[in-house]
Amino acid sequence: MVSFNIFNFFPLQKFRIEENSMSPFLKPGDTVLISRFGKIKIGDVVVFEVNDKHYVKRIEKIKGDKYFLTGDNKKESIDSRRFGWIEKKDIIGKVIANF
Repeated sequence: MVSFNIFNFFPLQKFRIEENSMSPFLKPGDTVLISRFGKIKIGDVVVFEVNDKHYVKRIEKIKGDKYFLTGDNKKESIDSRRFGWIEKKDIIGKVIANF
């Protein structure tokens, strides 16, 4: 899960990582910058919303406008293996930087 930034209406947003589901790539306390623009492809890391919660996961499969997303740390990740395919409209943006 990630923290939502108040600048959510801009094309670029910051999110803070709160869980280990994407380690070692992203760790709790890391901040990521996401872009709402650009094509999303397999291997990209995205922030999305499910049940009013924000998550950051990697695109594993694409089927039309639906995405199968998983965490890099499969043991600790709550992802598409649990809540199924994610629709394009639920993706907030693609991670473009980590700091």
